[in-house]
Amino acid sequence: MKYKSLFLLLSVLGLVACSNNPPLGTAVALVKNEQIYNPQATEDNKDVLPEGDGERAQVVIKGYNKSTSKNYDVGTGFSN
Repeated sequence: MKYKSLFLLLSVLGLVACSNNPPLGTAVALVKNEQIYNPQATEDNKDVLPEGDGERAQVVIKGYNKSTSKNYDVGTGFSN
């Protein structure tokens, strides 16, 4: 029984010692760089206005107001 626990302990320590973790923040930086296709998208699309009259937004806000105690206005975004 002692040999099994010793073997298990040594194998776990061996696996942990062999792990090669990258420095902290590397994964976040990689994902951030991969997600940014066009860094100038805000400036390029400054004058683009979406079409529509806000019907979908009104439906969503009405649904939200049913589940909360505050009522929000579609035009201002402030609570009444």
